[in-house]
Amino acid sequence: MINAAWLIKRKVFKFIIVYFNMKKRALFILILLSALFSFYVSAGQNETMTVEANIFAEEIYQDIISIEVPDYIFLGNVSKGEETEKAKIYVNNTGNVNVTITPQLKDLSDEIFRNLYFQNRQTGNNSAIRRIGNYNFNIEKPSAGGKRSEYFYMWLDLTDFEESIIENRMGERAEITFIALPQN
Repeated sequence: MINAAWLIKRKVFKFIIVYFNMKKRALFILILLSALFSFYVSAGQNETMTVEANIFAEEIYQDIISIEVPDYIFLGNVSKGEETEKAKIYVNNTGNVNVTITPQLKDLSDEIFRNLYFQNRQTGNNSAIRRIGNYNFNIEKPSAGGKRSEYFYMWLDLTDFEESIIENRMGERAEITFIALPQN
């Protein structure tokens, strides 16, 4: 019986040790899980976000003078003693002020294109005909951020041309500068 009692005590003691070891493991696993969980919870509470914005300086109103003119106009064929058809030319005011525009020949000594003529309208009060260098026109400022277009007529008039033209001048060209100034 001693043997049997001793065996029972040993099994109970072994069961207590195993039970105690399992409790330790469970406690260890529970502590480990708590630590991991608290790390994820604290990491979730401290997230980072990048914020970006464009910061502009105080807007100081400035007069902006800006126009758009066609790059190229072909006036057609013409001979001495004749004039070309009137070409309707559009000019855009893309600035923020009313402008007066004066077309000028880049080469003032050009004998052919000194005979360019301009007219605002073909009839009415604005129908006066002016030679290049003596012509200007106004364009009002556009509404907020847009552009305002105006047109004029331009043609080459060689009816009173006094120089002799002894050979054909195919592709005869001249550059015109459009000078834009704020209206007074």
